[in-house]
Amino acid sequence: HAGAGGNTFVDHGTTFTLYNWMSFGDEPSRQRGQWIAFNFYFDRLTGVMMLYITVVSLLILIYSIGYMRDHHGRPERGYERFFAFLGLFVFSMCILAMAGNFVLLYLGWEAVGLCSYLLIGFYYPRPSAAAAAKKAFIVNRVGDFGFALGVFSIYWFLAAGPQPLVQPGENPLDYAVVFKYVGQLEEWQITLIALLLLCGAVGKSAQFPLYVWLPDAMEGPTPVSALIHAATMVTAGVYMIARCGPIYAASTTALGVVAVVGVIGAFLAATMAMAQYDMKRILAYSTISQLAYMFVGLGCGAPDSAVFHVFTHAWFKALLFLCAGSVMHAMGGVIDVRQFSGLRSVLPTTYRLMVVGCLALAGFPLLSGFWSKDEIIHAAFFGEIAEGMPWLGGLLLLTAGITAYYTFRMLFLCFHGPLRLPKEAGEHPHESPPVMLRPLYVLALGSIFAGYLGVSISAFDAGASFLGFLAPHGYFHEYLHASTLVSSGHHPGGLWLMYVSALVALAGIGLAWMRYGAAPVEDPDARTLGVLWRLWHAKYYVDELYDRVIVQPLRRLGQLCFATDNNGIDGLIWFAAAVPRGAGSTLRALQRGALQGYALAMVLGLVALLAFWQWLDAAAG
Repeated sequence: HAGAGGNTFVDHGTTFTLYNWMSFGDEPSRQRGQWIAFNFYFDRLTGVMMLYITVVSLLILIYSIGYMRDHHGRPERGYERFFAFLGLFVFSMCILAMAGNFVLLYLGWEAVGLCSYLLIGFYYPRPSAAAAAKKAFIVNRVGDFGFALGVFSIYWFLAAGPQPLVQPGENPLDYAVVFKYVGQLEEWQITLIALLLLCGAVGKSAQFPLYVWLPDAMEGPTPVSALIHAATMVTAGVYMIARCGPIYAASTTALGVVAVVGVIGAFLAATMAMAQYDMKRILAYSTISQLAYMFVGLGCGAPDSAVFHVFTHAWFKALLFLCAGSVMHAMGGVIDVRQFSGLRSVLPTTYRLMVVGCLALAGFPLLSGFWSKDEIIHAAFFGEIAEGMPWLGGLLLLTAGITAYYTFRMLFLCFHGPLRLPKEAGEHPHESPPVMLRPLYVLALGSIFAGYLGVSISAFDAGASFLGFLAPHGYFHEYLHASTLVSSGHHPGGLWLMYVSALVALAGIGLAWMRYGAAPVEDPDARTLGVLWRLWHAKYYVDELYDRVIVQPLRRLGQLCFATDNNGIDGLIWFAAAVPRGAGSTLRALQRGALQGYALAMVLGLVALLAFWQWLDAAAG
């Protein structure tokens, strides 16, 4: 069916309906056989999502068995609660990925948000953890409100409006039905739906301007950080836009907004990461930046490349977070890179594994991050909207260099230089137990080899370009094209871009070595960059801006409403009750049960009555 954007949607998926869950609430819908079904939609995109969600989550769960115990092997307080929440988290993400309609998608979407709240605030007695959990939940509410409006708009335009398109017996919120009819809508309707759905993706995937919750989410246990950043929550927004490919492909405006949001987030998050010292927060900003790359891929008409980057990113980002957890485990909970250095002598295995993860994140040639990230850069230069925004690709290339720089800055500060240990590490810091290290080896293999799924076999022919960079769109892309994704086609050329991208990554690593290779105690960037570094270290003062413009006014409004309710409305009610209560208390004093008091009162009353009569007689005379 031809959509407004000229794309053709062919449904390659299969819908499995378990049962009709609920009606839409009106008799005409029931008569037409329209229900909200509990159904699953399986296509190749679902398969890719389920592959990395289940495998990476399993590795993180195995790692957690050792991480959530102390050095004597005793489980932490809340050990059972932690695994209950973690299991619910993975289950919710699986529901989100397999959902066959927008209502079930929204159910998984909100369940993932709830689990993130529970796990970020796992150490709830700590005020910072409780505050971070509330911040994540509330910020996501903003985006999810837009997402809900998008789902309502789909239903209104397709089934409940003045000109319903859905036929009897078709469930109007099923993916297959929505994508079948969306091309018959007006372009402004499609754009409205796409932008409202984008609000949800921006919140869940921590993109500008709703990214502020993700760095604070590091207050949770490290396996939670790995799960949120690699396998579950933050990839949900990218998946949703990729799943809704026919909707976005029909709106050039929406695609442009997605790309611009992505490129802004990629650059801002990368610069913020350059000026942080907390290992987990550095990795958090790198996640925001890499997710922004995926948004650019989606906006540039290359959803398969974006999903490919989701897939490869899951491996090396989980590896990096779990390596950071291994460092934290050995350092007694300290994660500030200013407080230790030279750890490669005491944590040699963690060091080698972290080098692999850092190389993949930096886009080092032939590792997984190189293939997927550079395809997105190529799409930004040569994709559908590149002609209108030629600066997209250049800014992404610059961000790639910054990514390599801050990644190896963190590595050198942590593992190179003379050995310095915090007092919390004790006298003999040691490697993590095997139950924590073995999952890291599997993740390291994925960080190295997962990218080769995107390389065509024909690339290894003598006449082909170097490993078939981009031109063939390898197995992974051909696999994904038979999905609800709209094919991004084959981008022309790009061999020069591969070399430039590799050189940019190597330049970033080399510059980081020159400035941080000896793990200096005093940060050279803070001294050299001055005001700019302080701006990045303060995260562009966005949190402070939100606090002053949004949080504080709302808090004052809440305090005013509380005072009005407590002192005004409740005050009137209490006053109405206090008047008879006070009168009763006063009169009660007259009834003490003493006869002499009653006699005195009677005499005084009689005297008063006689005096009153005498006054009346005198007045009448």
